[in-house]
Amino acid sequence: MRLSLVAVAFAAKISGGEACTALAVDGHATTDGAAYAGMNADCSNCDPRMAYIPPAEHPEGSKRPLYIVAGTAPRFVGYGRGTFYEPKGDETHSPKMGEVPQVPKTFGYWEVTLPLMNEKGLTLGESSCGARLLNYPIGQAPAVDPRTGGPATEGALDLSNMMEIALERCETALCGVTTMGALADEYGFFPMVGEWGIGYEPGNVKTFTDGGEAVTLADRTGEAWIFHVVGGVPGVVKSVWAAMRLPKGHAAFIANNFILRNVPLEPNDDWKFSPKIREAAKVAGLWTGVEPLDFARTFAADEVHVRNAIDVSPIPLYGSLRIWGLFGLASPTKYRNASLLVDPLAYPSTVLVEKKLKSTDVMGFLSDLYKGTEFDMTQGILAGPFGNPFPVEAGTRLGQIPRGISIARTVYSTIGQTSQRKEPVLWFATDTPAASVYVPFYAAAGGQSSPAYGLGTQLEFRRDSAYWAFDFVANYASRANWHDASENFIYPLQRQLHSEIMQEMPHIEARAKQEGPSVLGEWQAKVQQRVVDRWWRLSEELIVAYNDGFFNDKKASKLGLGRNYPDWWLKAVGFSQDVHPIFVSRNDAAIAPDYKPSSHSILPVNYNFAQEVWLYATPPSTSDLAMAAGTSESSITFLVQIAFTSGVLLAGVGMGQILERRKQARRVRDSDSAYLRLIA
Repeated sequence: MRLSLVAVAFAAKISGGEACTALAVDGHATTDGAAYAGMNADCSNCDPRMAYIPPAEHPEGSKRPLYIVAGTAPRFVGYGRGTFYEPKGDETHSPKMGEVPQVPKTFGYWEVTLPLMNEKGLTLGESSCGARLLNYPIGQAPAVDPRTGGPATEGALDLSNMMEIALERCETALCGVTTMGALADEYGFFPMVGEWGIGYEPGNVKTFTDGGEAVTLADRTGEAWIFHVVGGVPGVVKSVWAAMRLPKGHAAFIANNFILRNVPLEPNDDWKFSPKIREAAKVAGLWTGVEPLDFARTFAADEVHVRNAIDVSPIPLYGSLRIWGLFGLASPTKYRNASLLVDPLAYPSTVLVEKKLKSTDVMGFLSDLYKGTEFDMTQGILAGPFGNPFPVEAGTRLGQIPRGISIARTVYSTIGQTSQRKEPVLWFATDTPAASVYVPFYAAAGGQSSPAYGLGTQLEFRRDSAYWAFDFVANYASRANWHDASENFIYPLQRQLHSEIMQEMPHIEARAKQEGPSVLGEWQAKVQQRVVDRWWRLSEELIVAYNDGFFNDKKASKLGLGRNYPDWWLKAVGFSQDVHPIFVSRNDAAIAPDYKPSSHSILPVNYNFAQEVWLYATPPSTSDLAMAAGTSESSITFLVQIAFTSGVLLAGVGMGQILERRKQARRVRDSDSAYLRLIA
């Protein structure tokens, strides 16, 4: 097959990145045998509007056009993808990048910024990941590759096009990964324009932050797969990719770092990958060919030490905190009270689910705020006196902002529940799921939905938009009194509305079997609009309840009730009779009464740029060291590093040459087995 290409200049648009959290769940891990794939789409300015791409038939010899899809609104403008995308007002057509051969028939599917679920029940999630190999759009490659100094490589399809084509052509997850892999092999993949950036590994070696992609897939057979893809190697491959089927009863979570590890020598029922993956790794200088080919370690930078800018500290907890939290929900006995490890690859690729999951459990994964743990997002000074779990996430050179799962810039959350036992359904929560409601979008509904979910961008506030209803409530509650508003208003209403939906669904699905799928569409449109209308009423109730910093109890007709600052917070900031402005330093002794601190986790507090090592505040105990590192010979380096750097931070002495990077790299490679021994 030949690909027709047009070189098109395209300015970077995505602001704040799309640092999403994705999940996949095998059908043997759930109560009804359904498999799940989904994500939180975390982007500060992405297009939140739901659209349906109708099924279509295509003449023999026709071509499927390729476009660069923007993250911001309008994400695409043109014909052939439904009326939602047709030009309106002064909108200009999205430039065509090229085309590939079309198939005779394509399936219909739901999509927002990225494609979500098709009419056959194939469902997807996504998370961008760091990569050492990067392709540029056709015609836009620089003269040299920033990492190698050699020739730069180009690709023809961005992630959106790859995911779209998978949903247009496939019924199964296996078909999805092999289709995307074949596209990567033949045409080359490049990351969404405006999302990736230059990062720095130890020695100031350049790498590509968010330059690769991970996709989660699930289908009606109950299978779930993980797909990874990066750029190519000149003269060898146009892109490198690998995919793995989840073991039975397992879940997987992707938090902006690759999770696939040792690639087998040959593809099999559980693994698919680039035919020349090993040759590409060798030629690129990323793999010696001696040790097993570890996809994550080979094709992505070391997350413990990679920096987004040359003078900014690494942020390994950005990914590992989410993995720790999600593993703790899936397998609480093993992980909920275990130490948080700095290296996200210290965790296995997948986790055996401890108790079979319902849809509400999976929703809970993506709505989690680490409540009840030592990393509770509603606790501490950054959360303020009233437990706001959404701190300003903008980067700082002084430390790491704790990275939540459900965050303020989550523009939508999606969970595809797909099974042969019942109609596949896409659960969709616009804005951050911690303060939203998952509503159903049936795969077979044929595009019927409430108009509210297809309206509203971040450029204009409007009352007919579902996005703005949920965004307003989340913002107002977090600034007024999150603790009180969530416990007394948001959470009870979430439970009520979801309970109503779940009670109605069996009757509607039974009717649909007799009368056809249009019943599903009519019902879901009414339910979606009912939820939006109720959420707008909630916004007005919150405005009244927390007006002027007081609490107005409408039911009891009591106005102006005081909401004092809690004592722990006043003590923490040094409140006194002195009316001067208060400036504080860290005081871990002043904690909220409902916070349960833990001494399990051994975490760094600073980074030494000269030696490229992490520094620790207090020398941990021998048992803590053993818990975090295990007892293998390779773990001794980790013990020495913690003990030595603890002394550095406390005493201020020079680091010397005790811990060279070679030993650190060996410790990183071996941390997986050490952690597995710890939790076994």
